[in-house]
Amino acid sequence: MFARKLRLTLRGEGGESPAPKAWMDQFFLRDFTGSSAFDETLPAADGVLEAGFAVNPEEVRSQFEKWLRGRKMIPPQAELTVN
Repeated sequence: MFARKLRLTLRGEGGESPAPKAWMDQFFLRDFTGSSAFDETLPAADGVLEAGFAVNPEEVRSQFEKWLRGRKMIPPQAELTVN
C-alpha cells in the first residue's frame, strides 16, 4: 500500500524478535502520537511497518522506543532497530 516497508526489530539479551504488531497498532495512531508524518504508516505484520517517504525511520525508532520504555514493555538493555 505504501512506498516502502520498514523492519522494526527488538534486540536484547535473549536475541532478536520482530516488534509485535499489536504494539505497533497501539502506537501508530494519529490521536496518540500527534505526528502527521505517522499518518503515512500502516502496521502490516509483526515487525513490518508500511510507510510513506515522509516518515523518518530514525523518528520512528526514537519515538516508538521511548513509548515502549515508558510502558515498561521492553527491558532497559533492549534496543529497537528500524531499517
